[in-house]
Amino acid sequence: MLISPIAEMLRKLARRTARVFCHDSILLLTVCAISTLGSAAQVARPGVPYGSCPASGFTSSSESLTLKGNCNIAGDVNLSGSAALTMTRGILSIEGNVTLAGDAKLEVTDGVLGFPQTNYSQYSVTLNANSSLTFKNSQWVTNATQQNNFSMLLAANDSSVVNFDGSGLDTSSGSWLLGSFANQSRLNVLGSVNLPTEIYPSGAARISITQESSVSAVWLDFPPGSSGTVNVPALDAQGNFDFKFGPGRGIAYSVIISSSSTRLGLNSHPNSTLIVNGHGQQGTNDASVVFGYYVENSAGPVSINGLTVDGDITEQFTDQGRNLLLNHVNLGPFSWQVYVSESHNFPVSITNSKINELGVLNNGVASLSNSVLQLAVTEAAGTGASLNIDNTQIWSQSILAEDSAQLRITNSQLHGNFISASGPGTSIVLDNVGESRNGVPPQSCAPVDGVPPNQDGVPLCNPFNPLYQCSQVTPPTGGATITATPPLTCPPD
Repeated sequence: MLISPIAEMLRKLARRTARVFCHDSILLLTVCAISTLGSAAQVARPGVPYGSCPASGFTSSSESLTLKGNCNIAGDVNLSGSAALTMTRGILSIEGNVTLAGDAKLEVTDGVLGFPQTNYSQYSVTLNANSSLTFKNSQWVTNATQQNNFSMLLAANDSSVVNFDGSGLDTSSGSWLLGSFANQSRLNVLGSVNLPTEIYPSGAARISITQESSVSAVWLDFPPGSSGTVNVPALDAQGNFDFKFGPGRGIAYSVIISSSSTRLGLNSHPNSTLIVNGHGQQGTNDASVVFGYYVENSAGPVSINGLTVDGDITEQFTDQGRNLLLNHVNLGPFSWQVYVSESHNFPVSITNSKINELGVLNNGVASLSNSVLQLAVTEAAGTGASLNIDNTQIWSQSILAEDSAQLRITNSQLHGNFISASGPGTSIVLDNVGESRNGVPPQSCAPVDGVPPNQDGVPLCNPFNPLYQCSQVTPPTGGATITATPPLTCPPD
């Protein structure tokens, strides 16, 4: 069960003889093909060691371990000092976390690195000090079920280096890799797809994406006190563009994109200045732009109204000392993500909006009404977090509550969501909530004009959840509760 998706991915890859990549949409990039893996295209047998495979975890400060066959490691991998782990032409499946420190190295060539997750962020890969991760002509898998999109974190700190060359991750099979790059870390992406799927630079990190690579999003963060201007680039005939940003005022990181494609994610924080210049009605081939809207450390109530999606938008947002100015910016149908934390009991009210992702975190207090929640995650998490949703269509991939957070949904409609609550004191309350399936037959969830099917930003289905399925309510854990009055009723096919 745990190895089967990885093996299936390998069988798919082995049927190709040339390394060619394609993508079907901006939000849902798909690996079309990756290099032949030859003799590695055999199905790994769970629990059977291969050569010197460390089946129950691996910790070393000096050993160099080279694997040339399939290997299943049921446990954490901790490498430090001069230790190195190399996999060539095989499947390396790790049921645990990976931590690299010192000058340690992890290298995968012509193979698969799989993390058989059965839940969100179950495992992670962390690089510290001068460690490195090198991935060449290989595939990364983060999901053991292929039923949901189970993401995991790749975190590079200090002076660590991550290299992806001619490699890929297939989001259509439920994998997703979030890449956090801090301090003086470096990321080099050459001719790769969705590695990482989303990229978050901070500190003095350096990001380079070249040679017709494709990733879902690169998020440029504008923290309090920072200032910057982003001129939206135009796509070339292949859908690629060139772009450079940073360092700048209050920003030490830098991003270089050359002949590659991605969405540009722009994170606006209080007391920051971000000016975004698009091409308006003349910019039909503008690169896709999405916004992260952060409401933090409130000193008074905050009202946000009308986060809409459309072309040629000119609008200014000035709450909390923010100066977010959009000049003739063309917004796609899934362009807003909102995050609320440390509200100090001052409510944040969001109305009449179309929001792809909504997160209310530690001590955040927020309400959403008369809106649409689109494809990503809706979550309340952390001590004091409270989210009330009313009169809203909810297509979110997941509805999550964690760590004593309170999430209440009233007079709204679900559409085949994954619903989960965990941690003592955590609750999800559904009051007068209707249930619909994720799409109506014969609706396809294949991209239309490069994005998942929608009508002016209202999804017709969510490609990250099983098509035509009703909501999956998982049993709450750790003292959490999920209640629905009346009980959810799945409509007939």
